[in-house]
Amino acid sequence: MKNIVFIYMPSPTLFRTPGFGVSGGLFAYFREDKYIAAVQKAIDKRQLNWRFTRDTTESNIETLMDEGVELLVCAPGLRFMFYRKNFDKQRMVFLTTMEYLSNDVRPVMRKIREREDREDLLD
Repeated sequence: MKNIVFIYMPSPTLFRTPGFGVSGGLFAYFREDKYIAAVQKAIDKRQLNWRFTRDTTESNIETLMDEGVELLVCAPGLRFMFYRKNFDKQRMVFLTTMEYLSNDVRPVMRKIREREDREDLLD
């Protein structure tokens, strides 16, 4: 099963305040659950071999890479606040505020389809 991780807080930096939003995120805690559930429902409906979870590493890119994460989905506002190191930018989705707040699953599903198509070409 391929993993997608939802990044909801900035990468640890010297100046990041510990109370960056509720539990470190930009939006309310339950907002993340709603978006993750909406995407996972779309994945399950299409019977794809993907699992969408919330980040548990505090945006630690090295740990995420070690875990073999296939896609990263970043909450709105994190485009320039998330350190991606050598992680392939083509394997990241940066959500807009409207996509996130309206549970628009299309950006993530589009990226999944791109990854699936790329694998089919390589096989």
